[in-house]
Formats: sequence, C-alpha cells, structure tokens
Amino acid sequence: MKNSFLIEQPMEADIEKSLEVIDKMIELRLQLAALEEQIKTLQPHFYLACSAVSTDKIETPRATISRRLTAGKWLYSAPILQLEEQLKQQKQQFQKQNEPVEGREVIWAIRLTGGGD
Repeated sequence: MKNSFLIEQPMEADIEKSLEVIDKMIELRLQLAALEEQIKTLQPHFYLACSAVSTDKIETPRATISRRLTAGKWLYSAPILQLEEQLKQQKQQFQKQNEPVEGREVIWAIRLTGGGD
C-alpha cells in the first residue's frame, strides 16, 4: 500500500518553478509601482500641458486625450442622508442573511515590502 502523503507532495522542480513564477510576479509588481510613482509625479505637469493646448480633445499618433469632469459632490439634506443610512443598514442585514451571487474567488494578494532593490 502506497503512502498517499508522498503521492500528494509536489516535486521539488514544481516548487522551484512555482517560486520562479512568484518571483517574476513580484518583480512585475515592483516595476508597476515604479511606473505608478512616475505617473503620479508627472501628472500635474501633464494637466498643465493639456491646459496649455487649450482644447477639449488632443489627438496624437499614439493617443487621443479628452477633457472631462470628475464626479460631482452634493450636500444632501438630513432626510436624504437618513434614508441613505437606512438603506446601508438594510444592505448589511441582507448580506448577513444571504450568500453572494458572484465573487468570492480565491486570489493571492501581493503586498510589497519595499526591500526589492
């Protein structure tokens, strides 16, 4: 009779390959974080440059840049805020009593620690 524990153990090569994939994902996430930081730094200058062109649409060979407004904010009256709070509570109660119809997939999240350089 074979030991089922031994059968279910991944091969060392499989573990090494898995660790290589994990390391590649971490490297890509570090690159993405660096790009996001560059974008964040450049963004105010980009907005000024777009405003200087003074048109609602800028066409280049590689992109079309369109001007648009961000979402507005309103100051609602107390009765509306109360209704909103009641709806929030009803939704929370519903979620406690029912299962979701979608989602709840298993994912693996990466939290960069800053020690990749």
